[in-house]
Amino acid sequence: MFDFKGKVALVAGGAGYFGTSICRGLASLGAQIAVADVRPEPLEQIVAELEKKYPSQRFRGQRFDIADEASTKQVVHDTFEHFGRLDILVNATCHAVSKLVEDLSGPEFDTSLHANVTGSFLLAREASQVMTEGASMVFFSSMYGHVSPDPRIYDPPKKLNPNPIEYGVSKAGLEQMTRYLAVHWAGRNIRVNAVAPGPFPHEDTCRTYPHFIEKLGAKVPLGRIGKQDEVTGAVIYLASDEASYVTGQVLAVDGGWTTW
Repeated sequence: MFDFKGKVALVAGGAGYFGTSICRGLASLGAQIAVADVRPEPLEQIVAELEKKYPSQRFRGQRFDIADEASTKQVVHDTFEHFGRLDILVNATCHAVSKLVEDLSGPEFDTSLHANVTGSFLLAREASQVMTEGASMVFFSSMYGHVSPDPRIYDPPKKLNPNPIEYGVSKAGLEQMTRYLAVHWAGRNIRVNAVAPGPFPHEDTCRTYPHFIEKLGAKVPLGRIGKQDEVTGAVIYLASDEASYVTGQVLAVDGGWTTW
């Protein structure tokens, strides 16, 4: 079960908070991975880590900006040229301006939608052209693609804004795109699914805003925030042959947040 030997995965945002854990999980199951990220230093670090731990597997790091269509074409082309195939696409990229509604400009709103929705569409379409039959795409949505943030749990005196509107709107759009593309490519047996993480604040946020983290965790049925690697299993399942009859779905990994 969950054997990725001989398979090639492109993990966009692979040096990010969720991306690093996903790369480690896929590599542990035998996958060869193209790690793509906009930040060069974390990108080099995760690729070096994987190469050291799994010397018999192949890994490739590539600078990638999902907001740039030329960069999207290049990363897919280079991945296919280097590995000779593409079986799995994981898109763990995200963009947000993180301003209050009153302060967010139209161009800033558009910038986030372009990166999160248009960029994701272009990456998926480009990858589909070289993917093998039985391939899998996994997008990243969010609980805020379903529900609105509760402003009462944030700490205004410390200038911690609620999860931004442009992020939630783009994630909701991404979920509809997941369903649409799942149907569109079903005839080629390319599956398209998404995960919707719940409260997974970054470690920096946890250290800086402990009172907020306490209130955030209290809103979760399981009574706590998520841990970094708790999304990885869901991604691995959706990317695997064990999920061969699963497509067009959005799998919530939110401790039950969206059930009440």
